[in-house]
Amino acid sequence: MAVVHVKHHPEVTAEKAMEIFKKGFAGKYEVYMAQSALRDFTIKKSSMIGLSVKLKQEKDKTTFIYTSMVPSALMALLFAGIWYSLLMRPKYQAVMNEVKTFIENAPQFK
Repeated sequence: MAVVHVKHHPEVTAEKAMEIFKKGFAGKYEVYMAQSALRDFTIKKSSMIGLSVKLKQEKDKTTFIYTSMVPSALMALLFAGIWYSLLMRPKYQAVMNEVKTFIENAPQFK
């Protein structure tokens, strides 16, 4: 799990944030509403690699919380386990770093 805090932007909703991510990652990643009430949207690199994102508005800051996930339920079932997590960790870490850089540099979040 990773957390990035930015300047407080109370006008940014989960839907607006998702649209910003969609534009920022157009042609590279698929961005769509999450299937879980615990997260707001998903950033999908492949059926095996993705991130779930939660937007949290706090009193003095806006926070993005994101966690690695397997976007495909079938793939999650087939490849669940510690060995998979260890093998895929570098790929997840690369996407997580890219998302962190995007959040920190997006003009909408400055």
